[in-house]
Amino acid sequence: MQLDYPIQKAKYLLMVEDTASVAALYRSYLLPLEIDINVVGTGKEAIESIVQREPDLILLDLRLPDMTGMDVLHAVKQKHPDVPVVFMTAHGSIDTAVEAMRHGAQDFLIKPCEADRLRVTVNNAIRKASKLKNETDDPGNQNYQGFIGSSQNMQAVYRTIDSAATSKASIFITGESGTGKEVCAEAVHAASKRGDKPFIAINCAAIPKDLIESELFGHVKGAFTGAATDRQGAAELADGGTLFLDELCEMDLDLQTKLLRFIQTGTFQKVGSSKMKSVDVRFVCATNRDPWKEVQEGRFREDLYYRLYVIPLHLPPLRERGDDVIEIAYSLLGFMSKEEGKSFVRLSADVVERFKHYEWPGNVRQLQNVLRNVVVLNEGREITINMLPPPLNQPIEPRPNVTLSANSDATFSVHDIFPLWLTEKQAIEKAIEACDGNIPKAAGYLDVSPSTIYRKLQSWNDKVKEKEK
Repeated sequence: MQLDYPIQKAKYLLMVEDTASVAALYRSYLLPLEIDINVVGTGKEAIESIVQREPDLILLDLRLPDMTGMDVLHAVKQKHPDVPVVFMTAHGSIDTAVEAMRHGAQDFLIKPCEADRLRVTVNNAIRKASKLKNETDDPGNQNYQGFIGSSQNMQAVYRTIDSAATSKASIFITGESGTGKEVCAEAVHAASKRGDKPFIAINCAAIPKDLIESELFGHVKGAFTGAATDRQGAAELADGGTLFLDELCEMDLDLQTKLLRFIQTGTFQKVGSSKMKSVDVRFVCATNRDPWKEVQEGRFREDLYYRLYVIPLHLPPLRERGDDVIEIAYSLLGFMSKEEGKSFVRLSADVVERFKHYEWPGNVRQLQNVLRNVVVLNEGREITINMLPPPLNQPIEPRPNVTLSANSDATFSVHDIFPLWLTEKQAIEKAIEACDGNIPKAAGYLDVSPSTIYRKLQSWNDKVKEKEK
């Protein structure tokens, strides 16, 4: 299926990659974005190319045959400081990539890079750069680089975004607080045909009950005390684009009725007005609650649930995303070190292990706060355990892992040996059982794709049937 990612018109990407096969693969990944891609293999060619035509984004390999990616970055930033640069690097060079972010790089990707992750990163980087040029970004509220992470759980999220973005169908995002629901909504918007139109977010839990209708639909002068002028609401501001309703289950039932009418007809009335206004918006909603449970307990209208819960998208908590926590930490560290004028570029081995085994009840938001605390209050190039705030600087119990063993007896003989396929079958079945039958989740723990498990299960079933004949 051809996916449509219109990131405005004639966007131009310069890819600096000396391995032709890798460049061709990444070019094929980016074809759905419908942007102009130029590939060069050396730093000298990259610098010369920028003089001829300024790109909207540079994908820059850290290792080049004639100079380093850092050399190219410095040359670019001297003459073209506003051109965003995303580094491509191997796991062993993350320190250098973080250092590059302190010198103006926008983000980095770890090679080899999955197609979904590459598309989301490029899409977000170009969109963010466009917003900065229009001076619409709030520098104190950066979403950093959008989504980060290549775990199996997040690959499923990226695929859903790819599939759903081009539709007008409503998307309902669920997930614990701090998992990045607004980042997800922005990624959906950026990848959609409405990507160059407004993205308007309204937090239904943060606005007082008596003001939320005005925030959503606007009001006319004199509609209530304090309404000194006419005011546009989120619905009108989002015309042609996306309206994101965060923490929707917190909305008052009376307003839910008006919202349902708005969704059904595309029309609404400002507070204090008798005139109907018509707009075209795409709805993306989010909650950290179970929306169906809210319906059953009478706090959320069932008809509104069915109207909005068209494409469900669940964001996994950070504790279920494996090594993503380290990738996120490094990316955030680069931005925060630059913002605070510090020199931090790496995490100590102890910190890496602590981050991997901590439960992160506050998810990505908590990780951001921890790193901000460390960067502001400390000096150095490496973050160590003693720099972390409580409880991370104290001994903690590691989270339980799915432990799989063919035989746990102390003694082992030839009579305990099973065929390898049967041992693997038992291990996978135990993982699926431990994950309550959730095969994608089990695949995440086993570090394989869900399709691999489905294929093996089918193969083993065939083996069993053959033996029964």
